[in-house]
Amino acid sequence: MNPFPQRQLDATASRRRLRELMSGTMPLELPGPYDTASAQVLARIGFQALWAGGNVSSAGRLGVPDVNLMTMTEHLAFCSSIVDATGLPVVADTDDGYGQALMVTRTTQAFERAGLAAIVIEDQASPKRCAFYEGQPLEVISQQAHVAKIKAAVDARRDEAMMIWARTDALPAGLGTSAALDRAYACVEAGADAVFTPSASIDDLAAIGQAWDRPGHLVMSNYNFADLNLTKVREIGYSARLHPMPAILAALRAVETVYRELHDTGSFGQSTASSMPLAELVAMTGKADADALDERFRAVSEMTVPVG
Repeated sequence: MNPFPQRQLDATASRRRLRELMSGTMPLELPGPYDTASAQVLARIGFQALWAGGNVSSAGRLGVPDVNLMTMTEHLAFCSSIVDATGLPVVADTDDGYGQALMVTRTTQAFERAGLAAIVIEDQASPKRCAFYEGQPLEVISQQAHVAKIKAAVDARRDEAMMIWARTDALPAGLGTSAALDRAYACVEAGADAVFTPSASIDDLAAIGQAWDRPGHLVMSNYNFADLNLTKVREIGYSARLHPMPAILAALRAVETVYRELHDTGSFGQSTASSMPLAELVAMTGKADADALDERFRAVSEMTVPVG
């Protein structure tokens, strides 16, 4: 790896790559990192695209729940850091676009300039609630208002390779599969390239996939279906699957385990035995290449001008 090569990322090529992956024979897996180092781990494993979710962004950057507290620019900083750290196509959760159509325009253009491959705009009413949270009924805006946001995003993008995904929370809002399908169809007709349909019911997702007859892609989350294999995801008609939470939940439990041992016993003992060695972190972040670049230009950067 060259040091910091991602900042020379060809954003259009990355966006075309995402489209290619979404049209593959098997659904695209989109794991969600919680920071740049975890994103690099996922890239090293071999994942070909990433999900930049609002839930982990809110928790990881601000330590707050996913209840509309994070601003557009705060989340943009998280998303762009994932792009820079990996060079992979990154799909950004942009909540409700952070406002009405005028703000959706700004959001779209800001995320496009930052190199994101796709953004997702949902139909939740403000203040939004994470669909994973239990005991909090969701409300959605009118279909017409959501479609207006999708149209605004499509119109605002300058690079047509950038994907605009719609998200409808009609299912967790209790509106049923017919309403979810109507909203999804309307968004695709407005120019959306894909539709994300969160749900806790695999039967509802399968019903939508079976009825789907539009060119846009369907996207689901694995949050409620940890044991669902990729073949089944394809069978029910979905082109991509998001994995928003496993990385941050696993990491936080590991941090708790390691430091609880230190707190309780005064030493780490065996709790760090399975941790990544420091040498791996150094290699993963490109230290050797950074040193080589520094050595290459050091003679020039350290030149001094004689006095006299």
